[in-house]
Amino acid sequence: MDKNKVIESATKLIAKGQFDKAIKEYQRVLELDPDDVRVLQKLAELYQKMKKQSEAADCFEKVARTYAAQGFYLKAVALYKQVLKVVERVEVNVRLAELYQQLGLVGDATKEWQTVAAHYEKSGDHKASLDTLKKLVDLDPDNVASRIRLGEQYARQDDLVEAVAELRRAAQYLQRNGRTDDYLRVAERISHLDQADTGLAHELAEHFLSKGDSKRALSKLQICFKANPRDLNTLQMLAKAFQDLGQTSKTVSVLKELAHVHADAGRADDARNAYEQAAELAPDDAEVRSGLQSVASIRPAPAAARGAPRTAAPARTAPAQAAGQTSRQGQAREGGNQAIGAGVAPATDSSLRVVV
Repeated sequence: MDKNKVIESATKLIAKGQFDKAIKEYQRVLELDPDDVRVLQKLAELYQKMKKQSEAADCFEKVARTYAAQGFYLKAVALYKQVLKVVERVEVNVRLAELYQQLGLVGDATKEWQTVAAHYEKSGDHKASLDTLKKLVDLDPDNVASRIRLGEQYARQDDLVEAVAELRRAAQYLQRNGRTDDYLRVAERISHLDQADTGLAHELAEHFLSKGDSKRALSKLQICFKANPRDLNTLQMLAKAFQDLGQTSKTVSVLKELAHVHADAGRADDARNAYEQAAELAPDDAEVRSGLQSVASIRPAPAAARGAPRTAAPARTAPAQAAGQTSRQGQAREGGNQAIGAGVAPATDSSLRVVV
């Protein structure tokens, strides 16, 4: 069979509008030479004229695969892009991404991998999405948006260790590059996923308080308070947050607890200051008045002991009153701590949405 004559015959049939007969002519050639790229391309163009998009895409793909196998990567890229103009095929995006990587075109490869990841996310194939996002991060470690998406994908699969690790890397990058707003959004997400990180919760609480956002500060102070209800900085920030929100009774409860912590450590002046602040807000509070009287008799702690409160200290009372009074004080302080904790807003559990 003379391939050129068969192709010429097919061309004449196309000119006459006899497309089906032309296809049969092209297929005769492909039976002898399935990888004839010239015929495959002509057949693809004919299918396009006939609005048979899937068949056209199949032919273009065969040509692209042949070019790629022969090392003609740029020609293969052009053909794969032609396929995507005809139909949407995620497998073609994958091949394009791989070819771009071979050509060292990181930006183009990144774009294709992002398309692939979005496809898998939309279809609910979380494993394929995760694998694709890993490739994206490996390809471009400084692409913080991809790293955040990877972290969120780990979180969706309940792999919180990996999720937090990726989000921390993203946060560090954002902080290094002065992108403060984005850093804070990522840091807040990390804080929700890793509530053992009280240092980060404290940092966020300080930031929110400085911006006058006491409600968000409270959600982070909840983490700090649960970890250590006697931490001075946490109690001071809680008092400020409650006062800013106009919650006087909770502010007083926190100030009383702050005074107790100072008193237990022998810091009479600090305890007196806390009680005096509470007295300004609640002058009729019997416990506050009693506290002010009691701090006058506190012996100053040794200098070495004044730096930090002790985790526990017995109340100094007369022997005959010790049992009953200690019980009443413990119940009152426990109730105060419960009131403090109950006033703290819960942390959000929504996934991270950050424009980067």
